[in-house]
Amino acid sequence: MPQKKITLQDYANHFGLVRIHGDMEAMSREITEISVNRPGLELAGFFEYPRSHRLVFFGNKEMTYIQTMSEEAMRKAFDFLTSDTCPGIIICQGRNCPRILLEIAAKKNFPILTTKRATNMLNLETVMYLQEVLAPMTAIHATLMEIFSMGVLILGESGIGKSETALELVKKGHRLVSDDRVNISYVQGKLYGEAPELLLGMMEVRGIGIIDISRMFGINSLIQKIDISYAIQLEKPDLTKPMERIGSAVQYMDLLEQKIPLLKIPVFAGRSMAEIIETAVTYLKLKQYGYDSGYEFENRMKELLQRKKGN
Repeated sequence: MPQKKITLQDYANHFGLVRIHGDMEAMSREITEISVNRPGLELAGFFEYPRSHRLVFFGNKEMTYIQTMSEEAMRKAFDFLTSDTCPGIIICQGRNCPRILLEIAAKKNFPILTTKRATNMLNLETVMYLQEVLAPMTAIHATLMEIFSMGVLILGESGIGKSETALELVKKGHRLVSDDRVNISYVQGKLYGEAPELLLGMMEVRGIGIIDISRMFGINSLIQKIDISYAIQLEKPDLTKPMERIGSAVQYMDLLEQKIPLLKIPVFAGRSMAEIIETAVTYLKLKQYGYDSGYEFENRMKELLQRKKGN
Protein backbone atom coordinates (compact mmCIF):
# COMPACT_ATOMS: atom_id res chain seq x y z
CA MET A 1 0.00 0.00 0.00
CA PRO A 2 1.63 3.32 -1.03
CA GLN A 3 2.38 5.85 1.66
CA LYS A 4 0.02 8.81 1.73
CA LYS A 5 1.22 12.10 0.28
CA ILE A 6 0.25 15.52 1.55
CA THR A 7 0.60 18.85 -0.21
CA LEU A 8 0.80 22.28 1.35
CA GLN A 9 -2.74 22.89 0.04
CA ASP A 10 -3.99 19.79 1.90
CA TYR A 11 -2.33 21.05 5.07
CA ALA A 12 -3.74 24.56 4.63
CA ASN A 13 -7.24 23.20 4.10
CA HIS A 14 -7.01 21.03 7.22
CA PHE A 15 -5.96 23.90 9.50
CA GLY A 16 -7.86 26.71 7.77
CA LEU A 17 -4.76 28.72 6.85
CA VAL A 18 -4.97 31.80 4.60
CA ARG A 19 -2.67 32.02 1.58
CA ILE A 20 -1.03 35.42 1.20
CA HIS A 21 1.47 34.47 -1.50
CA GLY A 22 2.08 31.65 -3.98
CA ASP A 23 -0.03 30.27 -6.82
CA MET A 24 -1.55 26.79 -7.08
CA GLU A 25 1.74 25.35 -8.32
CA ALA A 26 3.44 26.66 -5.20
CA MET A 27 0.67 25.22 -3.02
CA SER A 28 1.24 21.79 -4.57
CA ARG A 29 4.61 21.42 -2.80
CA GLU A 30 4.74 18.18 -0.81
CA ILE A 31 5.34 17.99 2.93
CA THR A 32 7.68 15.08 3.63
CA GLU A 33 8.95 15.66 7.19
CA ILE A 34 6.92 15.48 10.38
CA SER A 35 8.84 18.11 12.35
CA VAL A 36 8.60 21.87 11.80
CA ASN A 37 11.34 24.50 11.85
CA ARG A 38 11.34 27.52 14.19
CA PRO A 39 14.26 29.25 12.41
CA GLY A 40 15.99 31.13 15.20
CA LEU A 41 19.50 30.07 14.12
CA GLU A 42 18.85 30.84 10.46
CA LEU A 43 17.58 34.33 11.29
CA ALA A 44 20.76 34.83 13.33
CA GLY A 45 22.83 34.00 10.22
CA PHE A 46 23.79 30.42 11.06
CA PHE A 47 23.18 28.26 7.96
CA GLU A 48 25.34 25.21 8.67
CA TYR A 49 22.54 22.78 9.58
CA PRO A 50 19.65 23.47 7.21
CA ARG A 51 16.24 21.92 7.86
CA SER A 52 15.09 22.75 4.38
CA HIS A 53 12.45 20.01 4.04
CA ARG A 54 10.38 21.20 7.00
CA LEU A 55 7.58 23.71 7.25
CA VAL A 56 8.85 27.01 8.65
CA PHE A 57 6.90 28.69 11.47
CA PHE A 58 7.23 32.38 12.32
CA GLY A 59 5.74 33.22 15.71
CA ASN A 60 5.99 36.23 18.01
CA LYS A 61 9.57 35.36 18.97
CA GLU A 62 10.78 35.18 15.35
CA MET A 63 8.84 38.25 14.25
CA THR A 64 10.19 40.30 17.16
CA TYR A 65 13.75 39.29 16.27
CA ILE A 66 13.20 40.10 12.58
CA GLN A 67 12.42 43.70 13.58
CA THR A 68 15.97 44.02 14.94
CA MET A 69 17.64 42.72 11.76
CA SER A 70 19.25 44.80 9.04
CA GLU A 71 17.83 44.62 5.52
CA GLU A 72 20.91 42.77 4.30
CA ALA A 73 20.60 40.16 7.08
CA MET A 74 16.90 39.73 6.30
CA ARG A 75 17.58 39.14 2.62
CA LYS A 76 20.22 36.50 3.36
CA ALA A 77 18.04 34.68 5.89
CA PHE A 78 14.83 34.84 3.84
CA ASP A 79 16.61 33.75 0.68
CA PHE A 80 18.01 30.76 2.56
CA LEU A 81 14.66 29.81 4.11
CA THR A 82 12.69 30.06 0.85
CA SER A 83 14.55 27.19 -0.80
CA ASP A 84 13.02 24.92 -3.43
CA THR A 85 12.80 22.07 -0.92
CA CYS A 86 10.96 24.01 1.81
CA PRO A 87 7.19 23.33 1.69
CA GLY A 88 6.26 26.84 2.87
CA ILE A 89 6.34 29.47 5.58
CA ILE A 90 3.49 29.85 8.11
CA ILE A 91 3.16 33.19 9.91
CA CYS A 92 1.28 32.64 13.15
CA GLN A 93 -0.73 34.76 15.58
CA GLY A 94 -1.94 37.16 12.89
CA ARG A 95 1.42 38.89 12.48
CA ASN A 96 2.11 40.84 9.28
CA CYS A 97 4.45 39.32 6.71
CA PRO A 98 7.73 41.25 6.39
CA ARG A 99 7.95 43.27 3.15
CA ILE A 100 11.34 41.84 2.18
CA LEU A 101 10.06 38.28 2.64
CA LEU A 102 7.16 39.06 0.29
CA GLU A 103 9.57 40.46 -2.31
CA ILE A 104 11.76 37.34 -2.24
CA ALA A 105 8.72 35.05 -2.27
CA ALA A 106 7.38 36.89 -5.35
CA LYS A 107 10.59 36.22 -7.28
CA LYS A 108 10.54 32.51 -6.39
CA ASN A 109 6.77 31.88 -6.38
CA PHE A 110 7.25 30.71 -2.80
CA PRO A 111 4.14 29.95 -0.69
CA ILE A 112 3.45 31.97 2.46
CA LEU A 113 0.41 31.39 4.66
CA THR A 114 -0.95 33.07 7.75
CA THR A 115 -3.10 32.19 10.73
CA LYS A 116 -4.25 33.76 13.99
CA ARG A 117 -3.56 30.55 15.88
CA ALA A 118 -0.93 30.43 18.63
CA THR A 119 2.44 29.17 17.35
CA ASN A 120 3.05 26.51 20.00
CA MET A 121 -0.45 25.07 19.66
CA LEU A 122 -0.26 24.92 15.87
CA ASN A 123 3.19 23.36 16.15
CA LEU A 124 1.86 20.58 18.39
CA GLU A 125 -1.24 19.96 16.27
CA THR A 126 0.86 19.95 13.09
CA VAL A 127 3.23 17.28 14.39
CA MET A 128 0.32 15.10 15.52
CA TYR A 129 -1.44 15.53 12.17
CA LEU A 130 1.67 14.80 10.10
CA GLN A 131 2.54 11.76 12.24
CA GLU A 132 -0.76 10.24 11.22
CA VAL A 133 -0.81 11.34 7.58
CA LEU A 134 2.83 10.48 6.84
CA ALA A 135 2.94 7.30 8.92
CA PRO A 136 4.47 4.16 7.38
CA MET A 137 1.61 2.06 6.02
CA THR A 138 0.82 -1.39 4.68
CA ALA A 139 -2.22 -3.51 3.97
CA ILE A 140 -2.71 -7.21 4.69
CA HIS A 141 -5.30 -9.90 4.03
CA ALA A 142 -6.82 -10.46 7.48
CA THR A 143 -9.74 -9.69 9.77
CA LEU A 144 -9.33 -7.19 12.60
CA MET A 145 -11.51 -7.32 15.72
CA GLU A 146 -11.73 -5.59 19.07
CA ILE A 147 -11.86 -8.41 21.61
CA PHE A 148 -11.84 -7.60 25.33
CA SER A 149 -10.69 -4.04 24.42
CA MET A 150 -7.68 -5.39 22.48
CA GLY A 151 -7.03 -5.12 18.74
CA VAL A 152 -6.71 -8.67 17.42
CA LEU A 153 -5.72 -9.65 13.89
CA ILE A 154 -7.22 -12.92 12.73
CA LEU A 155 -5.07 -14.44 9.99
CA GLY A 156 -5.32 -17.53 7.82
CA GLU A 157 -5.57 -18.69 4.25
CA SER A 158 -8.70 -18.06 2.22
CA GLY A 159 -11.56 -20.35 3.23
CA ILE A 160 -10.19 -21.18 6.69
CA GLY A 161 -13.17 -19.45 8.36
CA LYS A 162 -11.91 -16.01 9.43
CA SER A 163 -15.11 -14.17 8.51
CA GLU A 164 -17.39 -16.83 9.99
CA THR A 165 -15.40 -16.72 13.22
CA ALA A 166 -15.53 -12.92 13.23
CA LEU A 167 -19.32 -13.08 12.78
CA GLU A 168 -19.62 -15.34 15.82
CA LEU A 169 -17.44 -12.93 17.81
CA VAL A 170 -19.67 -9.99 16.81
CA LYS A 171 -22.73 -11.95 17.97
CA LYS A 172 -20.97 -12.48 21.31
CA GLY A 173 -20.59 -8.69 21.75
CA HIS A 174 -17.12 -8.00 20.31
CA ARG A 175 -16.61 -5.36 17.63
CA LEU A 176 -15.50 -5.55 14.01
CA VAL A 177 -12.88 -3.20 12.61
CA SER A 178 -12.32 -4.71 9.17
CA ASP A 179 -12.99 -7.95 7.35
CA ASP A 180 -10.85 -9.45 4.57
CA ARG A 181 -8.41 -6.53 4.27
CA VAL A 182 -6.83 -4.31 6.92
CA ASN A 183 -4.95 -1.04 6.38
CA ILE A 184 -2.17 -0.72 8.98
CA SER A 185 -0.16 2.35 9.94
CA TYR A 186 2.56 2.97 12.51
CA VAL A 187 1.78 6.13 14.48
CA GLN A 188 3.41 7.36 17.70
CA GLY A 189 4.87 3.98 18.57
CA LYS A 190 1.71 1.95 17.91
CA LEU A 191 0.31 -0.10 15.04
CA TYR A 192 -3.18 1.02 14.08
CA GLY A 193 -5.56 -0.94 11.89
CA GLU A 194 -8.65 0.25 10.06
CA ALA A 195 -10.88 -0.81 7.19
CA PRO A 196 -10.51 0.45 3.61
CA GLU A 197 -13.33 2.89 2.89
CA LEU A 198 -15.08 0.46 0.55
CA LEU A 199 -15.14 -2.36 3.13
CA LEU A 200 -16.08 -0.33 6.22
CA GLY A 201 -18.76 -2.23 8.13
CA MET A 202 -19.05 -4.94 5.49
CA MET A 203 -18.36 -8.66 5.86
CA GLU A 204 -18.40 -11.49 3.33
CA VAL A 205 -19.98 -14.71 4.61
CA ARG A 206 -19.65 -17.72 2.32
CA GLY A 207 -23.00 -18.94 1.11
CA ILE A 208 -24.72 -15.64 1.98
CA GLY A 209 -22.62 -12.90 0.43
CA ILE A 210 -21.86 -9.37 1.66
CA ILE A 211 -23.63 -8.34 4.86
CA ASP A 212 -23.78 -4.95 6.60
CA ILE A 213 -22.71 -5.56 10.19
CA SER A 214 -24.03 -2.26 11.56
CA ARG A 215 -27.48 -2.81 10.02
CA MET A 216 -27.73 -6.35 11.35
CA PHE A 217 -26.17 -5.96 14.81
CA GLY A 218 -26.25 -2.22 15.47
CA ILE A 219 -23.73 0.59 15.16
CA ASN A 220 -22.04 -0.48 18.41
CA SER A 221 -20.86 -3.66 16.69
CA LEU A 222 -18.30 -1.58 14.73
CA ILE A 223 -15.21 0.37 15.65
CA GLN A 224 -13.43 2.47 13.05
CA LYS A 225 -9.83 2.13 14.21
CA ILE A 226 -7.84 0.34 16.91
CA ASP A 227 -4.23 -0.26 17.90
CA ILE A 228 -3.19 -3.83 17.20
CA SER A 229 -2.07 -5.86 20.22
CA TYR A 230 -2.11 -9.50 19.10
CA ALA A 231 -2.30 -11.73 16.03
CA ILE A 232 -4.02 -15.11 15.89
CA GLN A 233 -3.45 -17.34 12.89
CA LEU A 234 -6.01 -20.00 12.03
CA GLU A 235 -4.46 -22.91 10.18
CA LYS A 236 -5.24 -26.40 9.00
CA PRO A 237 -3.87 -29.02 11.41
CA ASP A 238 -0.76 -30.86 10.29
CA LEU A 239 -0.83 -34.18 12.14
CA THR A 240 2.68 -35.04 10.92
CA LYS A 241 4.21 -32.26 13.01
CA PRO A 242 4.37 -32.07 16.81
CA MET A 243 1.79 -29.69 18.25
CA GLU A 244 2.54 -27.10 20.93
CA ARG A 245 0.98 -28.49 24.11
CA ILE A 246 2.18 -26.22 26.91
CA GLY A 247 2.29 -22.85 25.20
CA SER A 248 5.59 -21.62 26.59
CA ALA A 249 7.11 -20.83 23.18
CA VAL A 250 6.64 -17.18 22.22
CA GLN A 251 6.06 -16.36 18.55
CA TYR A 252 5.86 -12.95 16.95
CA MET A 253 4.61 -11.42 13.74
CA ASP A 254 6.50 -8.59 11.99
CA LEU A 255 4.44 -5.62 10.85
CA LEU A 256 6.15 -2.42 9.68
CA GLU A 257 9.30 -3.54 11.53
CA GLN A 258 7.32 -3.97 14.76
CA LYS A 259 6.71 -7.28 16.52
CA ILE A 260 3.37 -8.35 17.93
CA PRO A 261 2.62 -11.62 19.81
CA LEU A 262 1.31 -14.37 17.55
CA LEU A 263 -0.63 -17.53 18.37
CA LYS A 264 -1.22 -20.26 15.79
CA ILE A 265 -4.42 -22.20 16.35
CA PRO A 266 -5.39 -25.34 14.38
CA VAL A 267 -8.96 -25.45 13.11
CA PHE A 268 -10.78 -28.73 13.84
CA ALA A 269 -14.36 -29.56 12.96
CA GLY A 270 -16.72 -29.11 15.89
CA ARG A 271 -14.52 -26.57 17.68
CA SER A 272 -16.04 -23.18 18.54
CA MET A 273 -13.30 -20.97 17.13
CA ALA A 274 -14.91 -17.84 18.58
CA GLU A 275 -14.61 -19.25 22.11
CA ILE A 276 -11.09 -20.51 21.42
CA ILE A 277 -10.07 -17.03 20.26
CA GLU A 278 -11.62 -15.44 23.36
CA THR A 279 -9.56 -17.83 25.45
CA ALA A 280 -6.44 -17.09 23.39
CA VAL A 281 -6.82 -13.33 23.87
CA THR A 282 -7.27 -13.78 27.63
CA TYR A 283 -4.17 -15.99 27.67
CA LEU A 284 -2.14 -13.37 25.79
CA LYS A 285 -3.33 -10.58 28.10
CA LEU A 286 -2.32 -12.59 31.17
CA LYS A 287 1.06 -13.25 29.58
CA GLN A 288 1.47 -9.55 28.83
CA TYR A 289 0.77 -8.75 32.50
CA GLY A 290 3.35 -11.24 33.71
CA TYR A 291 1.40 -14.47 34.26
CA ASP A 292 2.49 -17.36 32.04
CA SER A 293 0.42 -20.50 32.61
CA GLY A 294 2.84 -22.61 30.54
CA TYR A 295 5.74 -21.47 32.72
CA GLU A 296 3.71 -22.11 35.87
CA PHE A 297 2.85 -25.63 34.65
CA GLU A 298 6.51 -26.41 33.93
CA ASN A 299 7.51 -25.19 37.40
CA ARG A 300 4.79 -27.29 39.01
CA MET A 301 5.97 -30.34 37.08
CA LYS A 302 9.58 -29.77 38.19
CA GLU A 303 8.50 -29.45 41.83
CA LEU A 304 6.57 -32.73 41.64
CA LEU A 305 9.56 -34.49 40.11
CA GLN A 306 11.85 -33.16 42.83
CA ARG A 307 9.44 -34.35 45.51
CA LYS A 308 9.36 -37.83 44.00
CA LYS A 309 13.15 -37.91 43.92
CA GLY A 310 13.23 -36.80 47.53
CA ASN A 311 10.93 -39.60 48.55
